[in-house]
Amino acid sequence: MIGLLALFFYNGKWIIPIAAFIAPLFLIRFYRFQKPFVGFLLITLAGWLSNIFIWKGMLPASGYFYYFLMFMMSVFTALTYLIDKIYSRRFKGPISTLIFPSLYVVMEFIVVSTNPSGSYGTLAHTQSSLVLQQVFSITGIWGLCFIITWSASMINWLWDKSLERSNLKQALLIYGIPVLSLLLFGQIRLAIDTKYETVRIASIAKCKTNSANLDDNSLFLENSELAANSGAKIVFGTETAISLQEDEEEAFVDKAKTLANTEDIYLGLPMQVIPKEYPEVLPENKILWVSPDGEELLTYHKAKPTPGEGHYGDGTIKYFDSPHGRIASAICFDMDFPSLIKQVQNMNIDMMLVPGNDWEEIAPYHTFVASSRAIEQGFNLVRATSNGLSASFNYKGQLLSSRDDFIANDPILFSDVPINGRKTIYSKLGDYFAWLCILISLLASVIYFRSLVVARAGRRTNH
Repeated sequence: MIGLLALFFYNGKWIIPIAAFIAPLFLIRFYRFQKPFVGFLLITLAGWLSNIFIWKGMLPASGYFYYFLMFMMSVFTALTYLIDKIYSRRFKGPISTLIFPSLYVVMEFIVVSTNPSGSYGTLAHTQSSLVLQQVFSITGIWGLCFIITWSASMINWLWDKSLERSNLKQALLIYGIPVLSLLLFGQIRLAIDTKYETVRIASIAKCKTNSANLDDNSLFLENSELAANSGAKIVFGTETAISLQEDEEEAFVDKAKTLANTEDIYLGLPMQVIPKEYPEVLPENKILWVSPDGEELLTYHKAKPTPGEGHYGDGTIKYFDSPHGRIASAICFDMDFPSLIKQVQNMNIDMMLVPGNDWEEIAPYHTFVASSRAIEQGFNLVRATSNGLSASFNYKGQLLSSRDDFIANDPILFSDVPINGRKTIYSKLGDYFAWLCILISLLASVIYFRSLVVARAGRRTNH
């Protein structure tokens, strides 16, 4: 019952971080006393029931497809419990506790790599502790998924052993020291390097208008000028803050170039450009960066639109150098995909400036998902969000400034952001930890099936 109740708070709209530890702990315990198929069925149904409620409004799906999607999410999760249940019969000692977290990471890795929603909904995004989140800089999100599920597995192993002193010592050595070391690393990383040079960045909220004519879009330029007069050196806006017909684009961009030159700012133009062939041809969703000299620096097209929007770009991240650091951009949902953002691992990006557009049910969750990429890759982040939380973070994921679009009156968020990023282990080695979990899972499978063959051979010999 405790595990079932925790499922309603371990993820989704009602996240309580500790529930992410409690749910697998008691679900594993429950499964210990069930037949494999019965336990799999019950956990699948429990997960399906909770998923229906906790993801309602947070996923862009409806009708029968929504219920099917919630069911499949539960099936994949329940499979990890089923395999752990089966394998645990063949493995002894504290080493057996590595099976469940490894399987869970493998499941998450496959889902994140193939899911059109990316890392949205992964177990790692349930945790708000910055100390814990610093592990992203070493292992990516996989390390925190492992810690959460390993905790459940280790406690159950000790529970099975009635908390015997000798087993507690083994748990301290195998589990306690590594986890405590990671927590100490997180504390130290947050405590050091607290003084840095910054640059003022302004993010402009989308104008509250439904019109797409040039006069309305000029409000973005007016706010950009105000931001420059308040000391901003870099200015950009929320996703599709500028909406233009195709034949209006050139004239608008020329005005933006003049403004950037006059005010001596780097200006990012997040645009929705509607083609003449619309609706047969989808609008462009892009950001164009202009230098203080009035030159076009780069254009980035959104690579991972919200499911159902279509595809706009090839997913190639570009950057430009400035006196304020090396700057790149992605757009909104792109930040949910570690595999896309890891392109920057050899680019030495200092700042990622991200236009976004959310809706009430996913705010502020979606903005904090983006901050995970900052910790992983070691860049500073500003996410300008309409219908959600605009915020800036340093490379440790520490919140620097924020603006809630649902209650704010001022359309401009100012952020003083470090001009230098930092290299991380994850940015150099990538998803090595996920592959290590795959290796552990494969070795466990080989050992398990080999033991079955040996056992069957032994029974034949006895007969």
